[in-house]
Amino acid sequence: MPELESLPQEVKDQLAGIGTPDVVIGLTSLKSADDLTWAADAGKSGLNVLIAYPGGGDVIEFQPISGVRLLRYPVSAPERYFNAPASIFGSFLEVLQISQRLDSKACCVWNSGPQTSSAGIFAQMTQPVLEQKFDLVVANYIQAKWGALVNSSIICPLTRALYGRRIQFPMAVDLAFSSRMVARLIQSDPGSRLPRAQHWIATEAICGGMQICQAALPMEPPRPPESADLSSILAAVLSRIFSDLDRNASFWQRSAESQFVPIFGEFQIKEQDEVTVDVQQLIETFQLGYRNLTEIWGLALSPATLMELKKLVRVSPAEFRVADDLWVRVVFEFALAHRQRAINREHLLRAMTPLYLAWVASYTLQMQGPSAESFQNRLERLALTYENHKPYLLSRWRWPDRFNP
Repeated sequence: MPELESLPQEVKDQLAGIGTPDVVIGLTSLKSADDLTWAADAGKSGLNVLIAYPGGGDVIEFQPISGVRLLRYPVSAPERYFNAPASIFGSFLEVLQISQRLDSKACCVWNSGPQTSSAGIFAQMTQPVLEQKFDLVVANYIQAKWGALVNSSIICPLTRALYGRRIQFPMAVDLAFSSRMVARLIQSDPGSRLPRAQHWIATEAICGGMQICQAALPMEPPRPPESADLSSILAAVLSRIFSDLDRNASFWQRSAESQFVPIFGEFQIKEQDEVTVDVQQLIETFQLGYRNLTEIWGLALSPATLMELKKLVRVSPAEFRVADDLWVRVVFEFALAHRQRAINREHLLRAMTPLYLAWVASYTLQMQGPSAESFQNRLERLALTYENHKPYLLSRWRWPDRFNP
């Protein structure tokens, strides 16, 4: 498969005069010299380090850093490859191409804010590649009861159930790669003709038989840009997930029960006070969605699922609960509708927002109060429900007419 080359000639000329670094670090959101105060410590590590950063019209002036080389490259717009709110997934194809051209041993891309960077964090991300021959290191951020609920309710348990790997943040934007993984990611996908780096990287690694681990980092997961509304975020995330289900169907249909993925570093959980959530508003948004989106939901959801949702519309807020098996069926059935293109995919995915808010309302009601179980136990039960209901998705994927006479 051909590589998709986007490096301009001026960058290629610079690379010709650079030796082979041990590590290439891509800081995709570097804004000023103040963001590199940690780099001097990286230069003392004994490794040959190259830091690549995107540049626009203004050139940032840096003081020389012993043991570290800096390289500026023109940035490409991520919307070239997919339609998503900027910065949700990040764009780092150029960093991968730089790493491959220099034949570096490891490559780390850092899409979180550079103020969270440190020499220790980059060592933690790259050491599994350099010393233990892992191909992909995925950031494992601090977990919190009220944080990253899209990940907790959909992304993480769905990856675990279908692809058989227990990765806590499968769509983490901070990653490290071996040269073997870099070579895979810069190749074009035969179906989309886009670089594999624009796909869901964790599943690319799983399907490619790569060795994967996680690095426990002392930071919370990056937040989506404030300009992106919830419906846009959900549509972007679900579009990528569901498209990958199509692309990788032959793999996940054969995968067995989930396996533990090694974690390096000290796993952290953030203790949080109870938050004030307007559960009533969340429920009312769901009820409004039921009244206005029934036609769209009817194209995606089975009659049994719609009946369960109808019952939810009528219960009191105190009794409002979205059962795990109902929520998993909703996610699976939207995935099936996305595959079948029952309606415009953008409209379909945005119509899931009130259903997601119903899950958030239910989760909030369950997790409040002194007698609430730990959120980790709660989310583990949800993940097991995804795994137990995988045969339902598999059957409907293979034989849709059997369920839609």
